[in-house]
Amino acid sequence: MITLVRILFIFLCMIVGRAQNPQKSSAFDPQVETSKLSIEAFSYPVFMDNEMHSQFTLGYKLDEKFAVELQNFYDTYRTFDVQRVELKLKKYFSDKLYFVNGVAMERELDKHGFDAAKPRYIMTNGVGYDINKNVMMEVNHDLNFNTSNIGTYGMPSLFSVKSKIKF
Repeated sequence: MITLVRILFIFLCMIVGRAQNPQKSSAFDPQVETSKLSIEAFSYPVFMDNEMHSQFTLGYKLDEKFAVELQNFYDTYRTFDVQRVELKLKKYFSDKLYFVNGVAMERELDKHGFDAAKPRYIMTNGVGYDINKNVMMEVNHDLNFNTSNIGTYGMPSLFSVKSKIKF
């Protein structure tokens, strides 16, 4: 019985190992872009206190050097939820280097009946670099236009460095 289990285990390992090697197909080449529209989305798993973080991006390339993106973030926390909707314009100056400019609206959604803070209106400026098709880095400055920064998640100005790895 143990020999049979070992043989089945080795056979399954070979199948899984073979499945990890990409097979070239003449009918479909994944390196060729067929559409100017791009859709990306992700969601982190639910943490111990029911926090969840999710995001989607809808992008459209107007031409080789100019793109428009609509992003939506939705984060849940213990006492409130945060939603951020952002419209970004990307101007590519080379194949990989681009500048970003956009506007965003961020709001808190209270879970316990308290008055939520007013929505924040934000202007985003930054620069990004596409290292390859699966890795990007971006530096942004967010400027909050509201005069009041009341709220759990509020701040007048934010400088962020972010990267994204797609797999």
